[in-house]
Amino acid sequence: MNLVLIIFLATALMASAAILAILISRLRRQRAVMETILSATGSESPEEAAGSLARLTDREVVAGIVSTRLKQLLATYPKPVLLLDESAAIIDLSRKAETELEQPRRKRGLLESLGSHDLDEAVRRAMDRLEPQELTVRLHAHGRRPYAASIFPFRNSDRRECVVFLEDVSTPMKFGELRSQFAATVSHELRTPLAGIRVLVESLRDQEMPKEEAVRFLTKIEAETARLRQLIEEILFLSRLESGAAESIRGETVLRPLADQILKDKEQLIGKFEVKVENMVPDGLSLPLNERMATTVLSNLIDNAIKYSGRGSRVEISAGEEGNRVEFMVRDDGIGIDAEHLPHIFERFYRVDRSRSRRLGGTGLGLSIVKHIVESAGGEVQAISREGFGTEMTVTLPASGIMEP
Repeated sequence: MNLVLIIFLATALMASAAILAILISRLRRQRAVMETILSATGSESPEEAAGSLARLTDREVVAGIVSTRLKQLLATYPKPVLLLDESAAIIDLSRKAETELEQPRRKRGLLESLGSHDLDEAVRRAMDRLEPQELTVRLHAHGRRPYAASIFPFRNSDRRECVVFLEDVSTPMKFGELRSQFAATVSHELRTPLAGIRVLVESLRDQEMPKEEAVRFLTKIEAETARLRQLIEEILFLSRLESGAAESIRGETVLRPLADQILKDKEQLIGKFEVKVENMVPDGLSLPLNERMATTVLSNLIDNAIKYSGRGSRVEISAGEEGNRVEFMVRDDGIGIDAEHLPHIFERFYRVDRSRSRRLGGTGLGLSIVKHIVESAGGEVQAISREGFGTEMTVTLPASGIMEP
């Protein structure tokens, strides 16, 4: 029994010694911290030293919180972000940077990772001057793409680091290029009738011109003026549609009486081109468009079929419902459209036969307007054609009761 008691007491003493050793170790570490604070701040009272220690502890807590939030930011931020050290090596990067860019790696140099000398130089310049930098660079991201880079340098203790925010600007640049092309095309389209009018007016200055010739020239001026007015009105209308400034597209318009009215308005055109047109739209079917927009869509499609299908052609207008969709077609058995041109007919100012289109008064904007109205209402428009076998234009729209907000 005495032996058991001796063993128990020995074990307790060893455990106590171990606990005491741990406590002594902790005290030594705290003393080292206190000595560090005192040596850094000069002679302080114990109270002042304790306050410094508390502030040091607060900074460590804050640093931990900042580190956690930085990791969350890099994981969720929807654009590529890079955190770089003073040698322009990648310390950390966002998940978007890892998935979108092709070669970024932690602990790898920026130039080696992204291959952009311009970006590398801008980063080094930013950290050297501690001044933000902005530039546009091309980086490998599923092909060579332009990125707007914003570089923000900062001090981290005695080191310099920086954060680089990247934004893919290929889409805005593409839209900018399209706007420039559109402006150039509009200028060209406006210059053409104006040039014709100018030549005709200069010719009319000839006082010896026969009266019959002068009347013919005035008729041409009237036609060019009408075409110019139509072109300007369609450009403005398309611009309002694209900017959202036009009136609401949606509504409800009964289709058959609308088609009858359009055909009545185009009787002279139908007779001129010797085209037979048949309205096969059933009674009571409605389009989820207001009357103006429905008229614009249907009138443009019928007008194209009459003018460009060829003399003696037959044009059919039909419609129906399938599920939750309304569908109407304008079909002709005329000359058709060559496969080369078919993918482009909904582009602005595109003409299959430019000279014929201009002669017939076309602006090249009709089908583009149709496409924009239909797609804005949640539908789609398709063209099926084969040269020599006619063309079919099909518009599909959601039924009025299920239009999306």
